[in-house]
Amino acid sequence: MINNPEEFRVRRRVRRQGRDVMAWVPLRKSVTLLFRYREISPQSNVRYLDALSQVQDPTPAVRDLDALTTNASTKDGRTVRAFNPLSRNERMLFEVLLAGEHALHGFTNHDVRQPLARTPYPLASQAEKQPGQVTRLFRRLHAHGLIAKIPRSRRWRVSLSGRRTMATAIKLREVAYPSLFATAA
Repeated sequence: MINNPEEFRVRRRVRRQGRDVMAWVPLRKSVTLLFRYREISPQSNVRYLDALSQVQDPTPAVRDLDALTTNASTKDGRTVRAFNPLSRNERMLFEVLLAGEHALHGFTNHDVRQPLARTPYPLASQAEKQPGQVTRLFRRLHAHGLIAKIPRSRRWRVSLSGRRTMATAIKLREVAYPSLFATAA
């Protein structure tokens, strides 16, 4: 149903400056113009459906965000803490894990500990406590499905869903939230 047909045009004979001429004029609601409605309606429906097909379904992203922000449990039934995607510390951790040098071969405890020590991430001040702290971080990340163990090695890799979720969390904190905050202010 076309409620505002004036947005569309029809070619018909009209009187302009005392002369009959053929021109494209706004479509009116009239029975005599049903032929034009029959031409316009399927074209409009196809364009509308094409536009709808381009819209991304946000359900998986919302589901991943909900899983990230709720407690998870390990295989042995222990509960691990949730992540806060707007936290500065979580962003630093996600950036270290998503670094390009870990893309091919994965990363170890030592590979993650060194860059985290150069950031303001709250690692233990005693060097002997840091490996245990990073191991607990790995357990937490693994329970949430963000990283996976590479079999028969001491290496880990970022899972596909982990890459998507962590990159989205970084973008949420660095891009989306500041722009939405500025718009609301």
